[in-house]
Amino acid sequence: MTTSSFALEKETPQKLTFYTESYPPANYIENGEMKGITVDTLKAIWKELGIAEPEINIVPWVRGYRFALDKPNSVLFTMSRTQPREKLFKWVGPIFNSTHVLIGKKSKKFEFANLGQLFYHKVAAVRGDISEISLNQVGFPDYNFTRVSELKLAFKMMESDRVDMIVTTIHGFDHLSKQLEINYQQYEVVWQINKFGNYIAFNNKTSSEIIYKYQSALERIANQHLLIKKKYGLRQAEY
Repeated sequence: MTTSSFALEKETPQKLTFYTESYPPANYIENGEMKGITVDTLKAIWKELGIAEPEINIVPWVRGYRFALDKPNSVLFTMSRTQPREKLFKWVGPIFNSTHVLIGKKSKKFEFANLGQLFYHKVAAVRGDISEISLNQVGFPDYNFTRVSELKLAFKMMESDRVDMIVTTIHGFDHLSKQLEINYQQYEVVWQINKFGNYIAFNNKTSSEIIYKYQSALERIANQHLLIKKKYGLRQAEY
């Protein structure tokens, strides 16, 4: 490490405001404590940089997205890094990967030969989530979409047969099944939509020095980062 880069890492950063949503296993509250893959990774980064842990503000995803887009020094996590978003933010990561899928009951015996066959079924999604956006991007008709505020509500709609499937990530459904003590064997992935890397998204006006500091710290804590992903039961394919 050069003297100049060491000095860069030790200087006091501008004050950042962090926003997130409740979306396990990336970020969520349990027994009054913020947890999750990205939360724990950020805490390790702050410790590595010698920064006191700032407050994390939990807001609805749409509001957090707007803040990160419009308010200088705002940071939102966890965000999938997609092509339309690429130039809207500055990025630190990847923290982990997400495979977006449609999940249905095995008892329904869904078999789809092509994407178009999906369009005749009702699907529940978390409003504004990348899973919903991903399904929209492949042309899924809006009239068969039901949008809810959290994945738990989407699952309950599928359980009561108000919708045929839910759209989520593999790790998101893994976590939900543990949280609700769901018999995982009764459900199956019926279609894979896509796969994205998940990042910490900084407002586009954030200095490149700050992005460098955070990215460099993430790389230095690589071993700890791997243990965090294992701790939350992330499947290796999504590391």
